[in-house]
Amino acid sequence: GLVPREAVGKHRAVGQAMIAITVVAVEGLEVVLTVAVAVVEGLEVVVMEDLEVMLKVKVAAAKGLEPAVVERLERVVRDVLVTMSSHLEGPSLNPAVANKEERDRPKSGGNVYNKFGNGVLLSLRPGFGKFLQSEGKFKSEIHLRTNHFALTLDDQKEIYRYHVNVADPEIPPGRKRRQFFLNLLQDIPELQSMQHRIATDYSTTLITAGKIEFGNLVEELSQAKPDDDKSNEEGLRKDKSNEEPSNVEKSGESKSGESKSGEKHFRLKYHEEGALPRPTEKPSWVTISLVGVVPTSEMARYLQSVPEDSTHLESRLSTVQALNIVVNATPNENAAIYQASRNVFAEYPRNSNPMKMTVYQNVNLTGGLIGVRAYYSSTKTSTARILLNVHGQCSPFYPELNLRELIQLVDPSGLDGRATEWFLRRLRVRFNYIKKDGQNIKTVGGFRFQGDRVVSSQSVRFESSEYAQKISVADYFKKKHGITLAFPGAPVTNFGSDEKPAWIPVELGTVMPGQPYRGKLNNTQTKIMLQMAARGPAENARRLVNAGLKVIGVGTSNPILSAFGISINTKMIVVAARVLPPPLLLYYNQVPFKPEKASWNLAGRKFYKPEPLQKWSYLRCGQSTFSNNYLRVLRQQISACGLGDKGPEPPQGYHAMLGKEDDDKTDEALRKALQRAKDNGVKFLFVILEKRSKPIHARLKFFADIVVGIQHMTLVHAKLAAQFGDRDNAGVDYFANIMQKVNMKMGGINHILGPEGMSQQIQPETTMFVGIDVSHPTYTTMAKAPSIVGIVASLDDNFTKWYGSTRIQEGRVEMVAKIGELMGERLNLYCQKFDKYPANIIIYRDGVSEGQFEMVLEQEVSAIDAKCAQMYPRKNQKPPDLLVIICGKRHRTRFYPTNAEHADQTRNQNTRSGVKPCHCTVIRADKNFPPDVIQRLTHNLSYLYGRATKAVSLCTPGGGPKVLNSRRMNRPGKLAYIRS
Repeated sequence: GLVPREAVGKHRAVGQAMIAITVVAVEGLEVVLTVAVAVVEGLEVVVMEDLEVMLKVKVAAAKGLEPAVVERLERVVRDVLVTMSSHLEGPSLNPAVANKEERDRPKSGGNVYNKFGNGVLLSLRPGFGKFLQSEGKFKSEIHLRTNHFALTLDDQKEIYRYHVNVADPEIPPGRKRRQFFLNLLQDIPELQSMQHRIATDYSTTLITAGKIEFGNLVEELSQAKPDDDKSNEEGLRKDKSNEEPSNVEKSGESKSGESKSGEKHFRLKYHEEGALPRPTEKPSWVTISLVGVVPTSEMARYLQSVPEDSTHLESRLSTVQALNIVVNATPNENAAIYQASRNVFAEYPRNSNPMKMTVYQNVNLTGGLIGVRAYYSSTKTSTARILLNVHGQCSPFYPELNLRELIQLVDPSGLDGRATEWFLRRLRVRFNYIKKDGQNIKTVGGFRFQGDRVVSSQSVRFESSEYAQKISVADYFKKKHGITLAFPGAPVTNFGSDEKPAWIPVELGTVMPGQPYRGKLNNTQTKIMLQMAARGPAENARRLVNAGLKVIGVGTSNPILSAFGISINTKMIVVAARVLPPPLLLYYNQVPFKPEKASWNLAGRKFYKPEPLQKWSYLRCGQSTFSNNYLRVLRQQISACGLGDKGPEPPQGYHAMLGKEDDDKTDEALRKALQRAKDNGVKFLFVILEKRSKPIHARLKFFADIVVGIQHMTLVHAKLAAQFGDRDNAGVDYFANIMQKVNMKMGGINHILGPEGMSQQIQPETTMFVGIDVSHPTYTTMAKAPSIVGIVASLDDNFTKWYGSTRIQEGRVEMVAKIGELMGERLNLYCQKFDKYPANIIIYRDGVSEGQFEMVLEQEVSAIDAKCAQMYPRKNQKPPDLLVIICGKRHRTRFYPTNAEHADQTRNQNTRSGVKPCHCTVIRADKNFPPDVIQRLTHNLSYLYGRATKAVSLCTPGGGPKVLNSRRMNRPGKLAYIRS
C-alpha cells in the first residue's frame, strides 16, 4: 500500500513536489489515492493536508462504501503519512555517536562524578537503559527523527570574543542599546571593515572571525575624557555582562583611544536609524576589551573526551553562547526578519495598506493582534557533536496598521481606555507628516484622561507660544501642518514625556512592523493561536526544513557562517529510542489493569479508596442552571465511583446572583451563599459558574478556601451543557472525571500503582518523593511582584498523598531562598507519621535551565544536606541518600516517527505518548541506580496523577508544586494540603 521506493528515487529535486499514484485494495474495492510528497534536501515528508483532502474526495466518490471500509482506508492512509517521510532512504544513526556512547559506559560499578565548575560535583550517567516494551525483555531499539541538525566547526578558524562596556546610563539594555550597537558596527571604521566576520548579542559581546585590527590610536581615555563627564566615568567601571540583549542603531562622530591596559576606548554619539545625531546628543564612552579566543578546538576534544576527564568542561557554556551569537547573526541582520523573543525569529507579513487588516485575515487573533509563525534556534552540545535545535512556534505580534484602526480593534466601544493605553504603551509608531528620517518614529506614552474617559484631539488644549494662544490639538495640526483631521473625536496620544507632553492625533500614525506582543493572550486569542499552530508532524517537519532553516539562514549561501567556519547539515538527525511499558494500576478490590496508549477511562471501576460524600449540595452562580438531567447523571456517577448514594441537601441547591466580575456585589453574593451552605452543614459544594471567568474563579477560591472554609468543586455551565446531547451516556465521562477531583478533595485515593510499580531498589516504606518549583510573575503583573515557591512531598507508601508548603521570595529569582526551612517542614511531617526520617529522598526540581544546574547543587542541594545533617541525629539516623532530578518542559525538542508502527494511530501520527516530552537530568545520585530504574520510576509516577485518567509528561511530584502555586496566586496562606 506504499508508494514504490524506486518511483520516488527517480524524481529527487530540492523544493519540488512529485505526484505518485498508489492503488489500495480494500475488501475487493480498488480506490486510487493521490499522494503528494515534498522532496527537500533528501528529507521526504508527506504533505498531510493534501492527502487527507484527496482521500475525502475519493471516499465521497465511492458510493456505497461501508464504514468498516472507510476505517481501513484511513488506517492505510495513516501508515502512508508516517512511513513515506523516512521509508524512502531509511533512517540511520551516526556511527561515531554510537561508538562514543559505548566507550562512555563506566567500567566500574561505582557511581561516577565530574567537576562542574568551582569544584561542584555533577553525577555522570552510569550507563544506558535497555528496558523495552515487550514485558521487560530486551528488544531492538527504534529510531526517531528529531528537530536537531548537525553543526560542524573548522578548527583552523580563529574566533575571538570581545566584551563591550557602554558607559552611559542613558543607553540601558533594550531597544536603545541594540540601536547603539548598530551605531558601533556601522560608524567605527575598524568594526565596519570586519563585514561578515563580526557578530554581536547587541548587549555586551562581540564575536569575530580573526582579531579586530584597530588603526592608529588618537588619544588616551584618561586624557580625552571631559572633567564633567562623571556619569560616563562611573559607568566605565561597571561590568554589565549579565544584562539582557536589546535593540540599538547608528551614530555620528567617533574618536578612538587606547589605555595602558590595551583596552580600546571610543566616544560615540547615539542616533536613530537613518538619522544624524541630534545636536544636543552627548557622546558616550565605549570600551572594547579582548576576552580571548573562543576554544572551538578544545570544545571538539571535550566532546570526544571520556566522562572522567573534566579538562574542557568550564568553557563549554561560553563557547555555546558564542556559537549562538554567530548563528543568530544572519536573521538579526536580515531586514525582512523580525525578532519575536530571544533566539526566536519570524518573517513578518508586511501590510501595503495600513488602513485595512486584509493581509492579516488568515492570522488575525482578534483584539488587535496577529499570529506569526516564528522559528527558534539554539546550539547545544551532545555526544561527540554539536547540534542546532530549530523549533517552530506561533508568536503574537502587533499588526502594521494605522494606530486609530488598531485602537478600534482593541476597544470598539471606547469605554476601556485604561486597558487600551496599557496595550499600546511603548509601541513604536511612524508619522509620515514628519519628513525627517529618524525623527518620524516615536514611542507611545499614553492617553489624556478626564476621569476614566479618554480625551479627544479636539478637546485637548495647550498653550502655544507659536500662536500665542491656547489651542486644541486638532486646530494646531490644521494651522501648523495643514492637516484637517478626519476623526477629531478620536483619542490623542502622548509621544513625549509626562513633563513635556507631545500630543499627536492617533489617525496620523502607523504601527511599525515586527513588534512582538509581550502580554498575556485572552481565551479567544489563545484558542485561535493554538488552531494556527496545530499541524501534523509531517507538516511541522516540512516547515522546519523549508521555512525554518531559511529564516535562520541555513541551507543557502551564508557568508557569515562561512567566515566563522561553521557548516550546518540540512537533514534532521536520527536518534535511538525505546518504548517503556505502562505500569499495572489498581482500583477498587485490588483489580489490576494495564492502560493502553497512556490513557484509560473509569467505566465499570470504583476508586481504590472512595471517601463517601456525607452532605453535599450545589451552588448556581448568575444565570447558570443545573437541570434535573444534570443532577441525575451526577448522582449516578457519585454512586458508580463509590462515593455514596445521597442526594443534594436541600434538593434545590443554592443560588448567588452575581454582579460584574470585579465589583463588591459579586464578592458579597459569593461570600453569603458559601456561608449559608456551611451554616446548614454542607460538607461539599458543587459550584456552577455561568461562564469561564478568571476573576470570579479567583474570588470564589478565596472566599471558599480562606474566608468561609468549605470544600467545593467548580463547574462551568457552558462546558457542562456541551456534554449533554442525544447520546445515551451523555455527561457520564464528564462527571466521572469530576469525581476524581472530588474524591481527592475528600481524602480518598483514586488508584495506585501495581506491585511492580516501584523497583525493588526503591523501598516505598523508606522513601519520600519531593517536588519543587518556583512560579514567577508574568509580564502583565506588577514589575515588583514576588515569585512563589512551592514544595510538595509524599506522606504514604502508595505515593498518592502529598503535603505542600508555599513561600514568597524576590520576584524572578529561580533559586529557592528558604529551601532548608521548607524541607524541614516536610521531614517533620514524615517523622510525625512514621516516627523516623526517610532513608531515601528523591527530588524532582522543575523550572531550572541547564545553566543553573551548578546553582541548584551549590545553593539548594547543599542547604538540604545541611538541614538533614541537623535533623537526622535526633533519631540516630545517618543522613539520607539523595537522588536529584531536574525536570524540563520548556524545551524545544520534538520527535518524529520514522515508521508507522511507532506512531500514535489514534491522533495525528505523532510519536506515541506525546510530542512534548519532559526532559529529565540527574544531577545528584548518592546511590548507583541503573538508568532503567530511574527511567521506569519516573515513567510510572506519571500514571499516578489523580486528576486525570491519563499519564502526564511531567510526573506527579514534579507537577504538584505548580498546582499549589496556582492556588497561592489566588489567596494568601502559608500551608496547604493537596493530594496528587
